[in-house]
Amino acid sequence: SNWLDSVMGITDYGHRGVPNVYLAAPLKSEGTWNAAHFKNKDYDALATSYIAALDLEAQKADAGKIQKLLLEETPVIFGYFYDYLTATAKGVAGVQPTAMSQLFLDKASKA
Repeated sequence: SNWLDSVMGITDYGHRGVPNVYLAAPLKSEGTWNAAHFKNKDYDALATSYIAALDLEAQKADAGKIQKLLLEETPVIFGYFYDYLTATAKGVAGVQPTAMSQLFLDKASKA
């Protein structure tokens, strides 16, 4: 595809709610969005282990190993911006936006 065969690309992953999407699709050797053509058996095993882990401590251990491996290899750079803007009408208060483009309206009110 033109997208996967490009020399460089910019993709917006900002609305993914779980780390599994970041860990598998763009980084695993056979990942569907692996535009960097990154292939690393150790990474594949760590990502699979992280996703399958049933307890937080096992995930933390795998996450640390994944972080170290990706820092050494740097196959891709994920820009991350935790500040985001959501507009509401004048007089509306209590609207809680999320980084996944959701709006929680349970505390919303209008003056």
